[in-house]
Amino acid sequence: MSLPASRPSQGGPLRVVFAVVAGLLFAVAVAVNGLLFFGMAFAGDSCGTSAGTQRFCDSSGGWMLVAMFGPTVALAAAAVTVVLGAVRVRRPWTGLAVGVLVYAAGPALALFTVFG
Repeated sequence: MSLPASRPSQGGPLRVVFAVVAGLLFAVAVAVNGLLFFGMAFAGDSCGTSAGTQRFCDSSGGWMLVAMFGPTVALAAAAVTVVLGAVRVRRPWTGLAVGVLVYAAGPALALFTVFG
């Protein structure tokens, strides 16, 4: 009696490639967030000089918090987007592309806040 031939798993190698690419992008995003957080911790030093932007140095607006924590919130939103795209919608590469765009909004907002 012979066993039936096993079917190859649907998309097995592509899942591994997706996981590796998503993991590398996540590691790069965490490194970028660390550098931005470090930079934003010292960005307020220029508020007493002419180099500080009005938006960032205004203490009533909370823009300093947006610049400091915006990339972290964007990274969390991007991770949720990628997971939902891969698990719920079953479109992992589209979810990854949308997640990259969602994440890019956080550092862009932080840099725009500081440098105007």
